Amino acid sequence: MFTVVVPAYNEEENIGNFLKELVKEAKDIIVVDDGSTDSTYSIAKKFKVRVIRHKRNMGKSQAIITGLKTARSKAVVLIDGDNQLSPRYIPAFVKELEKCDLVIGNRFLAGAKFPFSRLIANLLIIKLVSLKIPEVGDPLNGLRALRRSKFKDLEGDGFGVDLDMLFKAKKKNLRIRQLPVAADYSIQKEMSLSDYIKKTFRYGQILLQAIEFLLASG
Repeated sequence: MFTVVVPAYNEEENIGNFLKELVKEAKDIIVVDDGSTDSTYSIAKKFKVRVIRHKRNMGKSQAIITGLKTARSKAVVLIDGDNQLSPRYIPAFVKELEKCDLVIGNRFLAGAKFPFSRLIANLLIIKLVSLKIPEVGDPLNGLRALRRSKFKDLEGDGFGVDLDMLFKAKKKNLRIRQLPVAADYSIQKEMSLSDYIKKTFRYGQILLQAIEFLLASG
């Protein structure tokens, strides 16, 4: 038995098609609508899933933490609700979790071609994280499977929980494995100038978090 937790924010264009595929792969699904201002919540409610709604946008990290606190199964799969990563990978991740404590996807192993706006920042973060966690080649990947009991102390704002999960796994000497996953960026919305600014700021925060971890760990 496992639970799938789906953080989603303003994904009305993608969440419907995504959930159509997800319900084929899992029975226990929690969608955390992180204060969306569009129809994400009402679309998700049409499916046989549990939907939790934050009253305001709190960031992906808090959406994941809410989902993990709500889940009751020992195994939890995390997957973003933007439909860029396919739910068809979930059975393999659950199976791989039998051998470890955390499974994380790796888009590079699947030959993914990143949009330029993502590539440089991802490479910088990968380089920093690999200094202490070389077994993880795609630290910001949104598809993961984990043993819930090992990650009850997660923290982070924005997207910080992605790295916090890895750092705490390393400190606890947990077993980490990775699997190749392809990503579909064709559905990505064209970004405005404000979107680029927000994304740059977000990656800057993640880079700072990676540096802080490296300094703290010596």
